[in-house]
Amino acid sequence: MKKFFSILAIVIALAAVSSCGIGTELTFNQNQIQTSVVLSQNNFNVIRTVSGEASAEYIFGIGGRAQVMARNAATANMIKNAGLVGSQAIANTNIVYYEETVLGIWTRVTAYATGTVVEFK
Repeated sequence: MKKFFSILAIVIALAAVSSCGIGTELTFNQNQIQTSVVLSQNNFNVIRTVSGEASAEYIFGIGGRAQVMARNAATANMIKNAGLVGSQAIANTNIVYYEETVLGIWTRVTAYATGTVVEFK
């Protein structure tokens, strides 16, 4: 019985000092880009896919609204990387979150924003 508790204590200690990574993808509409583009007609060309990323960190839960800040910064970075000109717009935007945490002390939230640049004829 003593050996069982020793092994259990070792397993718990190893689990406590290992870091955890959680990947979550939120598919409900929380995008900051609001467009009213009608893509039902063949009056556009798909130009390319653009992306942007941003991270926010906090310690002991202190650091503000990390997920919201990362999402807004990733979206802004994606728009900057798109370099839109003329009649171009970003469609099909999606934001994916990845969260890393170590013992619940330190947490980093990284947001990856992707979208498709379309150009209207």
